[in-house]
Amino acid sequence: MIEDRAREDIAFIRQAIEEGGAYATARSPDMLVWGIAVAVGYIGTYAFVRGWSPLVPRAVWAVCIGLPWLFSLRKVLRRLLGGGNGRPHRGSMAQALGMLWLGCGIFLTTLSIAALWTGANREGWLDAVAAGVMGIAFFASSWLTNLGWLRWVAIAWWLGELAIFFVRHQVEVLPLSAALMLVLLAGPGLVLLRRGGRPG
Repeated sequence: MIEDRAREDIAFIRQAIEEGGAYATARSPDMLVWGIAVAVGYIGTYAFVRGWSPLVPRAVWAVCIGLPWLFSLRKVLRRLLGGGNGRPHRGSMAQALGMLWLGCGIFLTTLSIAALWTGANREGWLDAVAAGVMGIAFFASSWLTNLGWLRWVAIAWWLGELAIFFVRHQVEVLPLSAALMLVLLAGPGLVLLRRGGRPG
């Protein structure tokens, strides 16, 4: 009886981990889109500050944040507009991962809007906070998906957070932040997309 219970527990854990890996793979296009879009936002801001572009950063950021949200919420929007056939069932691990990333996304979006609205973004802490939150999201995701290499991505985000903080009042923080988004957000998205989210 105890052995049966242990087998059931192991089967449940295995299923949850597989479910987490499958969810990470399914959301890898979102990571690609967000990483590229936010990097474009940073580069657009850098080009404006350097005088290379007439595009105002607020307009660039509105597009670079708005379009990825539309992309990430595409299934929800499709259901709301009547194009979907009900909400698909997701297991507990996929729900946990989804809520983790949604919560981080809402936090970073609302914080960024508030900082831009009030001018607090000039103080230079916002990009470091964003890097720290990305580290948290990747660290938790590595355990929920059993993808150990994501822990290294989390550590790289935290090192990036320190680097951003040290150069926060210099214009070079913008290309640095763009590089972090490309390498540590779009990059893992591409790896997950190509590997199929295999655990290990």
